[in-house]
Order: sequence, then C-alpha cells, then structure tokens
Amino acid sequence: MDHFTQCCYAVKAIPRLNCEAPTDGFSSCDDLMKNKTLQIFIWILGIMAFAGNLFVIAWRCFVREDNLVHSFLLTNLAVSDFLMGLYLLIIAIKDTQWQGEYFKQDFTWRTGQLCQFAGALSMISSEVSVAMLTIITADRLVCIVFPFRFKRLSLRRVYLLCAIVWLLGIVISTVPLMGIGYFVDDNTGFGFYGRSAVCLPLQLSSDRPAGWEYSVSFFIAFNLVAFIFMLVAYIAMFVTAKRVGGAVRSTSVNRETAMAAKMMFIILTDFFCWMPVTIIGVLSLTGNLYDPKKLVYVWIAVFVLPVNSSINPLLYTFSTTTTRKKLKSLRGTLRMFITNNLSRSAGKLKLYIRLLATRFFPETIQNQSIAASINIKIQSIED
Repeated sequence: MDHFTQCCYAVKAIPRLNCEAPTDGFSSCDDLMKNKTLQIFIWILGIMAFAGNLFVIAWRCFVREDNLVHSFLLTNLAVSDFLMGLYLLIIAIKDTQWQGEYFKQDFTWRTGQLCQFAGALSMISSEVSVAMLTIITADRLVCIVFPFRFKRLSLRRVYLLCAIVWLLGIVISTVPLMGIGYFVDDNTGFGFYGRSAVCLPLQLSSDRPAGWEYSVSFFIAFNLVAFIFMLVAYIAMFVTAKRVGGAVRSTSVNRETAMAAKMMFIILTDFFCWMPVTIIGVLSLTGNLYDPKKLVYVWIAVFVLPVNSSINPLLYTFSTTTTRKKLKSLRGTLRMFITNNLSRSAGKLKLYIRLLATRFFPETIQNQSIAASINIKIQSIED
C-alpha cells in the first residue's frame, strides 16, 4: 500500500488482514495525533497560548505603560503568539472530534480549507513573532549601544514597521494557497500545508515534498539569520553596559539595560525553541538525520516549536514588577468590592426577612408604629 489509510480501510474490511504501508509520524488509523502524550500537551499549550496572550492583549490595550513603543511591540508579539494558540486548538479539537475513525477523514482534512487556514495561521504566527523579536532587539540595541548615533523608534515608525511585518507575514503564508503548481504534490495531491496531518509545513525530514525550498527559506534561513542578529545584539548590549560602568550610567541607560535583560529571557526561550528546528532542518537537508519513525519531527513540530508562544506571556507581562503591582491592586479592589456588596446584600436580606416576619406574624411586633413603618418599607420593596 502507498498510504497508511489504505491499510486502515483494508483492515476494517478484513480484520485479520496483514497489511503493510509506510507509517505516518503523526497519525494512525484511529487518531490524528497518535501519541497520547502529545494529545494532552497540545491542549495544554493551546489553552495557555490562547488564553494567556488574549489576556496580555486586553491588558496592554487598557493599561497604559510609560514606554508606548515597547508596549505596542509586545502587544503585536502577543497577537502573533495568540494565533499559534488558535492553531493548536484547531488541531486539538479535530483530533478529539475524529478519534476512533481518523483514517476516514485524512485526505479530506489535509486538502480541506480548515487545514490550509490552520497551516497559514502557524506560519504567520511563527514568522511575525520572529520579526517582532528582531525589531524589539534592534530597538534595545539602539537605546543602549548607539544612544546618540541613531534616532530611537517613534510610535509612528513602529506603527509602520508592524504594519509592514504583518502584511509580509500574511503574503508569505497565503502564497501557497493561490493554486500554484509548485506547492502541490502531484503524487499525493496534498498541498504545502497538507504535507502532514497537523498542517505544519516544516522541513524536518529527508523527504522533498512540494514547496520544500519555500519552507526552508523562511523556517530555517530567515529565522537563523534573525536569531544570529539577536544573539550578537544582546552580547553587544551587555558588553556596553559592563564597559560604561554603574557609576557613570544615567538613569535612562540603567532602565534600558534592565528592560533588555528582561527581554533576553524571551529571546532565549525562542532561541532554544527555534535552534532545534534549524539544526534538524539542516541535518535533514544534508542527509545526516536518522529518524525513520519521524519521532523527532513530531515532537519538535507539536511541542518544542509552540512552547514559546505559551510561556511568552508569563515572561514579558506577568513576571514584571509593574504588572504584579497592578494585578495586586486590582485584586484588592475586587476583594473590597465583593466584600462591600456581600455585606450590603446580607444587610438587605436580613431586613427583608424581618419585614416578611412582620407582615406574616404582626403579633411579634409590640410597637404598632414600628410595624407600620416596616409595612411601608415592604411596600416600597415590592414596588
């Protein structure tokens, strides 16, 4: 058999049939994601990326920060990571929906519009995220290493840069959807995003599917160049900060250095997520990767690559001192509001019970004037 789904149909018709076909790294006859551990992780990472980045977007839209340029860049980074969460949830939902009979849906799914949409989301998210981190790094580099040689990014320039990044991200992710023959495999009929059941066009195997050069140029070449720039830039920043010395540094430089230190953790997590992709991609292209069951491909595509989208909100929003203070203040305000309302509601309930008791058991009230006053209150409540 040429494809594992053909064996699934054959065994379904003849249960004891011994059928041989190439195995699929991601899927089995029953499941879109045959690895049970990854089935759990894709839900965890998807929910974390979706909910965490949605909170960050809302937080940064409503809570004003001093550095508007930096905040706007981080908001765009959160939007790109949010798209990765949406992609993961689409895959997780479809895996759950088709459990027990995935083989019946394999071809329809991988050639369908939802898989193409999910794949485009993953590519937009990945490339825009890397581009935003590159812009953030360049901004920190100018502020710390070249504070007088170049102008700092203005809000207007950042708006323009982000618009260009998003436009390019949308273009490069939708080009494979335009029906160009280069992106369609003549043997299988699968397109650029349908090369795997998770609709991710990574080139991490020795196979040469349709459009593999396009995938390599962005997922490996562009990202490698971007992270080399980030690495060199952060080394230059910390060398500069150390050379200047704490005694002569201005408050502004200290603040920029502290911000750069925080951003370094984001860059490092993304670096450690993307470097395995780059290394394994290069090994697969040179024929030096031995992964017959495609286990490395599966784990990197589903777990290693998306994990940075899930933990980025924790690193650049929830972990900051300012955010923690504001959340603590908000929590105190909510607690006070709830306590006051509960006390007020308890008082009203107690009064209402006494009023009801007065109406139905008037003999319990000796003072008729008080009873009459209470009856007036009851009438006002009913009205």
